[in-house]
Amino acid sequence: MDAYSIANVLNRMPIFQGLEAELLYLLSRGGKELVVSKGERVFQKGDRAHGFYFVLEGRFKLAFISSRGTEKVVEIVHQNQSFGESVILADGIWPYYSQALMDSRLLHVPSSAFLEVVSADRGAADMLLRNMARRLSQLFSDMEAFCLLTSRERVVGYLLREIEQKRQRGDDDMVVELPDTKANTASLLNLTPETFSRIIHTLEREEIIAVSRRKVVVRDLSRLQQGGGC
Repeated sequence: MDAYSIANVLNRMPIFQGLEAELLYLLSRGGKELVVSKGERVFQKGDRAHGFYFVLEGRFKLAFISSRGTEKVVEIVHQNQSFGESVILADGIWPYYSQALMDSRLLHVPSSAFLEVVSADRGAADMLLRNMARRLSQLFSDMEAFCLLTSRERVVGYLLREIEQKRQRGDDDMVVELPDTKANTASLLNLTPETFSRIIHTLEREEIIAVSRRKVVVRDLSRLQQGGGC
């Protein structure tokens, strides 16, 4: 991608919308496109963060792994979403690893250019703070779900959140595309794959959703919004 194409991509990000052309060029000049194969890790936990990433195509998971090999998925990042901005502003060390869930393309923006733009543009700094606050709020919501909600309520909440995020991106269909494996979605919700599958099949039998491979079609949104009968 040339600087002009990168600038157009960056200008679609909420944090950089309306950014002055000179600052947008500064960001785009250091940006580069990365092609990542399914299963490939972009970085490991503990690596130094040299910039943030914007997903041009594909999907990524951000996850921890214990010394015993147990994995906990923190977030699934979709096309036209970014990750890593807050890490740059902290100590610059990745607290998780990132792995492609399908063949994907990323835009990498270096830390130096990003920090210079945030320092120079109050609007970008304010948008960054709002973005970080939104993610922190989501983190607390996830903690509440893990501690207080039933397994079924977590799955229902996940499906509703995915539908709402699609609407915010201008997509009004009622289809949720799950990650590459049920284990990744289950880990995101702090469930076992068996429990996640059982709940999905129950919702399907109740005709609230329909499932085709990794696609979940919401057939009765009102019932799902009511908790799917839980």
